[in-house]
Amino acid sequence: MKQRAVGTKAPYRVDILTIVLVAALVLFGLVTLLNVLSNPFDGTETTFAAFYDRLNFQFVTRQIGNILISLAVLVPLAIFDYEKYKPFTKVAYLICLVLLFLLIIAGKNTRGALGWYEVGSRAFQPSEITKVVLIMVLSKAAAEAYDRRGPISAFRDFLKLFLYFFVPFVLVILQNDFGTAMVMLIIFGGILFCVRVRWRYVFGGLVALGIGGILSWMFVLTEVQKERIRVFLDPSRNPEGSGMNVLHAKQIIGSGGFWGKGYFTKGTLTQTGYVPIRHSDFIFSGIGEGVGFFGAMLLIIVFFLLLFHWLHTALTARDTFGRCLVVGCTVMLAAHIFENVAMNLGAMPVTGIPLPFISYGGSNILASFACVGIAMSVYARATGRRTL
Repeated sequence: MKQRAVGTKAPYRVDILTIVLVAALVLFGLVTLLNVLSNPFDGTETTFAAFYDRLNFQFVTRQIGNILISLAVLVPLAIFDYEKYKPFTKVAYLICLVLLFLLIIAGKNTRGALGWYEVGSRAFQPSEITKVVLIMVLSKAAAEAYDRRGPISAFRDFLKLFLYFFVPFVLVILQNDFGTAMVMLIIFGGILFCVRVRWRYVFGGLVALGIGGILSWMFVLTEVQKERIRVFLDPSRNPEGSGMNVLHAKQIIGSGGFWGKGYFTKGTLTQTGYVPIRHSDFIFSGIGEGVGFFGAMLLIIVFFLLLFHWLHTALTARDTFGRCLVVGCTVMLAAHIFENVAMNLGAMPVTGIPLPFISYGGSNILASFACVGIAMSVYARATGRRTL
């Protein structure tokens, strides 16, 4: 077996599986967007012109633009060694904090959350980018502590990580974006697990989370957010108000049956606007109606394959920093997938979390593609041996 000469660089390993799976998800998302936003089909579309006339390309065209912009971020993240991220993490983190703070003053209030800046005809949501930057800054700090002293046991190391997480977490809570705050919490927990934090900090964190939840209910959560939790526990308490979206989404998914009604066909409830925000928060209901239980399960399997592949990449990463980066990206996407699907099924409160690579949204697709680039960079330089 030939050995590589000393001083030469290993060839770049292209992560083909990630490229194939993400490309499939993105293409499926574009077709789904076109389907759910089309004018209702009635079965009289016997010519191509009549069929084409029903289609609505507005959001699909804009999503393609979002994808192209996101590719401009993905490619350099994937090509450059992820070690080169380190000098920029703190600066990016501070910029995100400033943007989040200014949102409290000048943000656009959308569906009860102060999460968007308006940029021309588009809206920019800095909390989506903050999640990726949080992964980077937590991974850097956690890896440095782990490589110096092993599993996180010193309180000063845990406190440093906690403060990195807590500041943007609070700023997002103050914007009434409870769903994004929970994703940040999951990212924090995933990276702590990756560096084997001592159990006393885990138990202490759970106690603090419980106390914080009670205090948040009493002093932080708005009536809108409280009502979402009440409706989650009993959607029928307000079927014509905040519980209507979940009830309609469940009806749409149920109407798809096992095989689904198909895309671009008559008799679909999604195209009539039976559920709002069908191109983003409730896009999974359109998927369930169109491709049924069978197709929805295939989609979840594709997501699972991607996440499982990234976990394997984390296990074979060459260092702690790379392992933490990929674990952070994996748990972020997993949280989005679980929350969006469960929200549509009425198993979780409605929090406005989009479905990665599928839902419309420039900020979300940018954050998702950034995670893809990070995972590909770590994969390209993985040792091939388990390091955890």
